[in-house]
Amino acid sequence: MNKLHLFDLYKRYALCLWLFLLWFAFIFILGRFELWRHIGVSHMKPLFADLHAVLSAIECHGRGLNVYATNPCDVASRVHVYGSLWLELGALGLGAAHLFSKGFLVNIVFMAVSVWLIKPSSGREFVVSALILLSPAVTLGVERANNDLIVFSLLAGAAVLFTKPQKTAQVFGLFVIYLSALLKFYPSVLFVAAVIVAKRNKKNFLITAAIASGLLITWLATNYAELLLVKTIVPRPLDFYATGARALLAYVGRPYPWILTVPGIWLWIGFIVLIATNSIILAYSLKMSMTPRARSTLNYALFIFGLLILFSTYAINSNYDYRWIFFIFTMPLLFEIQRTAVNEKLSRRLVVCAFIFAMLTMWTEALRATGLFGLININVFFNIGRSTFSIELIQQFIKELSAWGLFSILFAFAMTEFPRRGSVLD
Repeated sequence: MNKLHLFDLYKRYALCLWLFLLWFAFIFILGRFELWRHIGVSHMKPLFADLHAVLSAIECHGRGLNVYATNPCDVASRVHVYGSLWLELGALGLGAAHLFSKGFLVNIVFMAVSVWLIKPSSGREFVVSALILLSPAVTLGVERANNDLIVFSLLAGAAVLFTKPQKTAQVFGLFVIYLSALLKFYPSVLFVAAVIVAKRNKKNFLITAAIASGLLITWLATNYAELLLVKTIVPRPLDFYATGARALLAYVGRPYPWILTVPGIWLWIGFIVLIATNSIILAYSLKMSMTPRARSTLNYALFIFGLLILFSTYAINSNYDYRWIFFIFTMPLLFEIQRTAVNEKLSRRLVVCAFIFAMLTMWTEALRATGLFGLININVFFNIGRSTFSIELIQQFIKELSAWGLFSILFAFAMTEFPRRGSVLD
């Protein structure tokens, strides 16, 4: 009986197991033979360098140094640009020692949580999942053991708690979001997401809104000075391994400098209006062709969590590519839509387009590493006098415009899949 139970369990989770093993083998081979750069990942030493930056900041903070100004404990002397809660972990004995074991644990937990959330149920979903998980964007985060991976795992837990029927679990989920916002600032947008995905019960909605508002106000009141400080020192990457609305503006401004004379606020508003317009048009078309269906509450909560984090960080600042790990949050709902929209061509095609846009955005650095675009002379198109520079720009345009298309589709699905009372599966 036990053997039969284990066999049934294997059949149910076989694709998850093989996806995890494939991913683990892929990372092991890249690390063992130092092949990172061949797929467009910038390797830093030591391995898990971003985790080392945090742990070294904890160590220097323990010595009485202001790590927001200087951090000699880090191999690259990178200052601390995250919440001060990290620094208090030194009281638990956390430091830069045993970096590999700590980075390995962070990565294993992240990989296990990601595979568990996606749960591919067919060969097609397995292939798509593998292409996302093995992408240079996700691999960059794993190679660095960036603390986004820790926040990712915490927020996945928050989504699970928040979609439980017990009120205490939902409240605890809000406190996990609050904890995450103390570690890195961007999870604070999820207090809005918590209200969006709250049960369509008026009393429960008001309670959730009140607690979320209280936690947000508390977070702002206790972290405002720290937020202003970090704002002045946080990296604003451009070019390689970076993504963001302001990044595309910089790329356009190189061949056409007059673009940079337009006030930034107007360009930002134009970006928001463009995404909103595209999303509304797509959402209207979807509404006309879709049959309302019950959806998984957890899948929708994860979808909103991932979308709000991705879009808010993309629109406000440029980010390193590993921020795209939060696209993983949107995948369960996209797969669910594709599985159930059997006779709805538009829905299925938009899901396919979303994955194509995501892959273009997350794999562009690998294209750069192969030099594929170097086979085509596109200097005339950009008219800036240097063929190599033109090649770099066209790669960045593909990357960022794909992100714009992806956001348009994701917001359209967010609107059409908005849970109505009695329309979700718990």
